[in-house]
Amino acid sequence: MAPVASVPVALRRPAPIPAWALATTTLLVNPYPGIGVVSVGGLALVLCAYTIATRVRVAGAVAVWIGTTLAEVLFRPQPFGLELLLLPVVLVLGQVVGARRRTQVELAAQTEQTMAAQAVAEERLRIARELHDVVAHHMSAIAIQSEAVRLRAGGDPAVLDTGLAEVREMSLEAMSQMRQIVGTLRQAPAPGLDRLDELVATVREAGHPVTVTGAADAAVPAPVSEAAYRILQESLSNAMRHAPGAAVRVDVDRTGDELVVAVANEAPRRSAPMSEGGHGITGMRERADLLGGTLEARPAPDGGFEVRARLPLRRTIG
Repeated sequence: MAPVASVPVALRRPAPIPAWALATTTLLVNPYPGIGVVSVGGLALVLCAYTIATRVRVAGAVAVWIGTTLAEVLFRPQPFGLELLLLPVVLVLGQVVGARRRTQVELAAQTEQTMAAQAVAEERLRIARELHDVVAHHMSAIAIQSEAVRLRAGGDPAVLDTGLAEVREMSLEAMSQMRQIVGTLRQAPAPGLDRLDELVATVREAGHPVTVTGAADAAVPAPVSEAAYRILQESLSNAMRHAPGAAVRVDVDRTGDELVVAVANEAPRRSAPMSEGGHGITGMRERADLLGGTLEARPAPDGGFEVRARLPLRRTIG
């Protein structure tokens, strides 16, 4: 009879309620003396009741206790076994364990939701940075180039047509990059230092003498190259916006385990239009911080402005 009384123990995990009913029936039909005053059937009943208590709420545990007690009082021919005394204890223990498991599941779900929300927020911030960099740079170049065309043309239709064609090309390039960012931001390769020449050419077309020292290193990791490009792009946009016509110097230098990029412009040669403060420097500093680097932005003694970023390479590579 002992093997029969042990069957509910094997069934208690996949089918706890049928296992409890089987254990109760087996105990009532033929109580088998086992360990001390607790029969084998009584132990099986207690284990099945514990399993049920871990999976149900308080009402379910109370129902198991009442059902078991009534069955023993009304139908068991033998005196009460110790299982009736153990039953409330294991039911309470099962409730505690079940509540703890449910709490852990809820915490895991909340953690997953929090991480998902954080990922969405970070992605939105990244998209905002990309759009800001593209729009700010190209719109500044278009505005300055338009003014330069007007001054350069001096009423000459041919010069005016040529200048307007250049402005149109800039506009189309800005629209193309915005479509790329909005439509395929995750898949499209982000611009890096390999496109520095294109960036400098845009600034020169806007009427700024630009001197470039140093060169992009092919061994620079992609995240560092992208961040460096965006920092240079925003710095050059600020130079065009706040220092029209001023000479600009761009430095790109790899020293040991870090990449140093700097943009310094002289004092403006003509008055700059009034503009509200933006988030350009904040965005550049955030890009540097993400890589564990630093960024300094300060006025120069000659009336110009300088931006210098130090981006570590070792952390990104290894």
